[in-house]
Amino acid sequence: MQKVIITAPSLDPTQNVSGVSSVVQFIIDNNKECEYSHFELGKKDKEKRGIGNVTRILKCYKKWKGIINTNKDAIVHYSFPLSAPSILRDPWFMWYALKNGVKMTVHLHGGIFLTATKIPFFLMKILKWVFSWDIPFIVLSDSEKETLTTRFGAKNVVVIPNCPAPALSVHIPSEKDPLRLGYLGRIEVNKGMNELLEACKKLKADNIPFELVFAGKEVHEGEYIPIYQKELGDSFKYVGLVSGKSKADFLGSLDVFVMPTYFEGLPMSLLETMSYGTVPVVTPVGSIPKVVNSISFSNTEDVLEKNGAFIKVKDVDSIVDTIKFLHNDREALRILGKNARKTIDDNFSTARYVEKLNSIYASL
Repeated sequence: MQKVIITAPSLDPTQNVSGVSSVVQFIIDNNKECEYSHFELGKKDKEKRGIGNVTRILKCYKKWKGIINTNKDAIVHYSFPLSAPSILRDPWFMWYALKNGVKMTVHLHGGIFLTATKIPFFLMKILKWVFSWDIPFIVLSDSEKETLTTRFGAKNVVVIPNCPAPALSVHIPSEKDPLRLGYLGRIEVNKGMNELLEACKKLKADNIPFELVFAGKEVHEGEYIPIYQKELGDSFKYVGLVSGKSKADFLGSLDVFVMPTYFEGLPMSLLETMSYGTVPVVTPVGSIPKVVNSISFSNTEDVLEKNGAFIKVKDVDSIVDTIKFLHNDREALRILGKNARKTIDDNFSTARYVEKLNSIYASL
C-alpha cells in the first residue's frame, strides 16, 4: 500500500476550524488504497503569531526533515493555501522534500493571492519559483488552472474539485416559518461577518423574520459572537463546533447558507450545505461560480435552471435584498434548494474524486 504524508493544520475541530483540514480528513477517510500519515503544519486557532510562531515553525521544520529522511519511499501530498504566511513558510518545507528525492504533489486551497490583482514583488518571486517545479499541482477549478498557467507559469496542473461527504438527509423548507439562515466555518472579518451583521440588523428593522445560526469558531474569541447576540437577540443562535450527528442535524436544518466571503477557493462548507438542499447565498469569488448558478433578480422566471444566488462583496444591501426575495418566494426557495442538491449529486462523486487523486499519485 502506498504511503502518503499529507500536510494540514490540526484535524481536531476543537483545535482548528479549517477548510484545508476538512478536505484532508475527507481524503484520509475515503481513500483506502493509500496509507496516510498526517503531518500537522499550521497554527492552532488559539495560537498567536509572533516570536512564538517562528519558534513553532523552526521546530516543525526540524521534525519535517526527520520525517522526510526516514520516509523517502512515501509520496508527499502538500496542502498549500496562497496566503502570505503560507507563501513565506511552505516552499522551504516543499523544497526540502524535493531536493531529497521524495515524490510530491501540491494541493492548492484558495487564499487571497490566488486571485489578487496585485501581489507583492517578493511573494510573486516565491510563487513563480514554486510553480516552476516539475510536479503536479492540484487546483479546484478550470479558472484556477488558467491562473496558475498564465500568471505563474505552472506546466502540470490538474483540476480536482473538492467533494463533500454524502448528505444524510434532504432539507424541505417551510412554506411560512421564518427562514433559517446558517453559516459554517471560521468566524472572521474576511468571511464577511461585518456585512452579514449589518444586513441582519436591516432585516430586523424591516420586520423580516429569520433565525441566523452560526456553527464554527471565532478566529479571535469574543470578536463577533457577543455582538451578534446583543444586536440580534432571539434571532441569533451560536451552536459552536459541530461534527458527526450534530453537524448533520445542523446542515439538515438550514434553508439558506449565507457566506459573504471576500476571497475563497472552493469551500467545503458550501458543498456540504448544498448537498442537504440548502440554498447558497454567496459572493462569486474563487471557484464558487463554477458550482453556483445564480438566479437573476431582473428575470426570476429562470429559477428552474438555477441553484443559488450571488451577493456582492462587501455589500450589505445585496444580502438584504436576496434574503427578502427568498422570504417572500418560498417556491423559488424550494426549487433552488432542490437544484443545489442535484448539483452535488450529479457532479461531486467520492469515488471519482479518489480515482483522480490516485491517478496523480500513480503518475509520480
